Amino acid sequence: MTTFDRIRYAIALMLLVAGPGAVLFWFPIHPLASFWRRIGWGWAYVAGSSVFTISAIILASCRHLLLSTEFGTSGIAIGSGLVLTAAHIWLRRGWRRQLRMRTLIGLPELAPNRYPRVLLTDGVYGKIRHPRYLEILLGFAGFACLSNYLAAYGVAGFLMVAILVLIPIEERELVQQFGAAYVEYRRRVPALVPRFRKRS
Repeated sequence: MTTFDRIRYAIALMLLVAGPGAVLFWFPIHPLASFWRRIGWGWAYVAGSSVFTISAIILASCRHLLLSTEFGTSGIAIGSGLVLTAAHIWLRRGWRRQLRMRTLIGLPELAPNRYPRVLLTDGVYGKIRHPRYLEILLGFAGFACLSNYLAAYGVAGFLMVAILVLIPIEERELVQQFGAAYVEYRRRVPALVPRFRKRS
């Protein structure tokens, strides 16, 4: 095994062990936000972390089977991976200018009295409603191409489906919080794919 093959394997292993859990972390949190607000927001992170840990342990224990199929080093895959990863980095820089860490980890949703939520509608949020999710998808797709393992592509596909399920769950909470302002914002701004309008 060459050094680059080891790097590809390490990337695939990282995606396999951490990828699904990173999104599954939010599934016990977003749908039950009002419950966690009642009993204490710290328990939400315990629940999310438990889901992440269980997912990581199960996938790590199956890594030899799941990482048994790989497609070798491919110039096309590497090129695609670099382009997607560059887009991931560029988009991450965009939303990081606007999003505070406490918002990133969900505190305004879980403790709104202590951390008031602000509806972001400008900058990158004026182009798409969920730049973080798009950035995650681009990043995982890019790293999957760089690794060129079947399981890594499977993780990227799983994340796409999971995020498409998670978006309406999260947006239901946003409509409850911001009301007509969010409904109008959702009408104007696409979720993940920006609209490119011709200039008149």
